[in-house]
Amino acid sequence: MGFRPESPWQTAPTLWRWLGSGRPLVRFGILALLPVLALGVVLGRALNSDVQQRYIDSAQSSATLLAQVGIQPLLTAQQMALGLTPDEVSSVDLKLQGAAVSDEVRRLKVWNRAGTIIYSDNHALIGHAYAIDDDLRAALGGTSKAGITDGHDEENTGDNLAGPLIQVYVPLVFEGSTSPSGAFELYLPYAPVQAAIDHESQQLYLFLAAGLTLFYLAMFPVVFLAIRWQRRAEAAAMANLATLQRLNTLKSEFLVNISHQFRTAMVGIEGFSELMKDADDLDLDEVKSFARDIHDDAERLDHAFEEMVELDQKETSRAT
Repeated sequence: MGFRPESPWQTAPTLWRWLGSGRPLVRFGILALLPVLALGVVLGRALNSDVQQRYIDSAQSSATLLAQVGIQPLLTAQQMALGLTPDEVSSVDLKLQGAAVSDEVRRLKVWNRAGTIIYSDNHALIGHAYAIDDDLRAALGGTSKAGITDGHDEENTGDNLAGPLIQVYVPLVFEGSTSPSGAFELYLPYAPVQAAIDHESQQLYLFLAAGLTLFYLAMFPVVFLAIRWQRRAEAAAMANLATLQRLNTLKSEFLVNISHQFRTAMVGIEGFSELMKDADDLDLDEVKSFARDIHDDAERLDHAFEEMVELDQKETSRAT
């Protein structure tokens, strides 16, 4: 007889059984994907924030170096308090242009403790006083501050700054003084920083996505084994339940059989005993025949008792 391939109707139950067996794994995959994606989003934002803070700290360090090397040597504590003359402003402009500082920043300002701008590369701001904000107050207290701004703060009224920008405040402490005489403010373009952040973030996201994918895939063998063990345990429990049901059935049948044997033996013993008791004339052979029947019924009862005792022992010891 040649080989006969199975029809689609014959293979369909097998396919459904396979899909049914993999259904918990698929359900786990869908449910586990949500927290993994949420974890990826949280970690991605944390990494992006960390990269951004790193570049802001770098800008703060650069501004501190620029203030100490390029700005502070051009000023004195007296000029910080009284302001600069037009000639002194021009002199600072020439020195800063010679150092190519203006090409590296969008705007720079020098504040005194009264909140007045004594120098800026935008001369229209020189001499204007503004309310001291928190960052400037911190710098006047001796602490450098850096952050992101859109360039539309009150102090930038009338300026042509287009954000976003990195804004840095650096305290200016002159020799012979323990407290800042003013603060240096620097605006750096944020676009190059954002480009660097995007480039580094893309690399981090790729590594993060690869790591989370491996972590996600590594959970499937564990879950597969767990589901397999669970099904084995369920199968064993069902087998034990079927065995217990079978034992109960056998026990019921056994008790019915024993009850029948008891009643049959007791009827025989009672019947033959009454015949022997009520008979007036019995020969020896008849007595022996009745006694033999009574003895057989008694043995039947004894055998039934032994079976009951054996059943009780099996139940007690959980024998097979």
